[in-house]
Amino acid sequence: MRKIALILIIMLAVCPAFATGDSDMVVELVNKAVDMFKTQGKDNTLKVMNATAGPLKKGAIYVFAVDFKGRFVAHPVQEDLRGQDGWELQDAKGKFIVQEFIKIAKEQGQGWSEYWWIRVGETSPTLKKTYIKRVPGEDIIVGAGYYVK
Repeated sequence: MRKIALILIIMLAVCPAFATGDSDMVVELVNKAVDMFKTQGKDNTLKVMNATAGPLKKGAIYVFAVDFKGRFVAHPVQEDLRGQDGWELQDAKGKFIVQEFIKIAKEQGQGWSEYWWIRVGETSPTLKKTYIKRVPGEDIIVGAGYYVK
């Protein structure tokens, strides 16, 4: 019985650390992308963001960009989203995801959004947390997220 209790305590202690690590990595990548806009310019940064590998992607976590009209201007994983209008994009529960991203960027400059998304290769939605930040001087937001385990 003590072994089971000890295992549960360890699991509870370790699992939040994974989520914290993911959220820290997400914020770090988003901040790195915003800094790239400042130092390397819009065109180069979007090119880097659209690459399938590079400094704005770590494992399954990647940075994307959306303009204030809801159009995806960069996405390294789903090439078909680039240039597409995401204004009406809804999660599995009907939340307008891109509209919320833009609202966060306009009202707060940065912040977190939660929504239910279906992972590639799966059929049921999983909670996803995405960090959004407005690029200063641009009507563009950058974001990155992770699935809550």
